[in-house]
Amino acid sequence: MLTNEIAACCKGLKLSHNMVEMADMVQADSHPEYLLKLLRSELEHRETQRKDKFLKNAGFYSIKTFRRIPL
Repeated sequence: MLTNEIAACCKGLKLSHNMVEMADMVQADSHPEYLLKLLRSELEHRETQRKDKFLKNAGFYSIKTFRRIPL
C-alpha cells in the first residue's frame, strides 16, 4: 500500500522507480539521514544510467572486423 503511494509520488516528481526499490532497503537513524541516503542513491543510479547510455551510444561494445562487406 505504502509502496504504491511512494511510486505515485516518484512519478509525479519525475524520479526513477529506483527510489521505490531503495525506500525499503535504506537504513538510517533519523528522517533527514534517511532522506539524504535515499537521494544519494538516486543520484548514483542516475549517474550509472547516464554513463551506460553514453557507452552504448559510443559503440565501444560493438564488435568490428576488418572483413570487407561485398557490394
